[in-house]
Amino acid sequence: MKKLKGHIAEVMKGIINDGDSVIEIDGKKYYLFLTEEPETTVTEDVEADPELKQKLLQAKKDILDGKTYTTEEVIEMIDQGEV
Repeated sequence: MKKLKGHIAEVMKGIINDGDSVIEIDGKKYYLFLTEEPETTVTEDVEADPELKQKLLQAKKDILDGKTYTTEEVIEMIDQGEV
């Protein structure tokens, strides 16, 4: 096994995540796939914590409704005790 780091690792992850699992190098086709899943997933963590799940669902709804804030706006709300 060869470990990839840095830019090339990001390129390879991007190829796999985009669904382009077959690449061609020097006229030969190579199939890329994930052989090992992470031990835990965010989904498992969210399902185990109803409060976190509710917060994430509310955040998703806010984004869909166009309720977004810049970092500066959030800092200002925190400073004013609104958050």
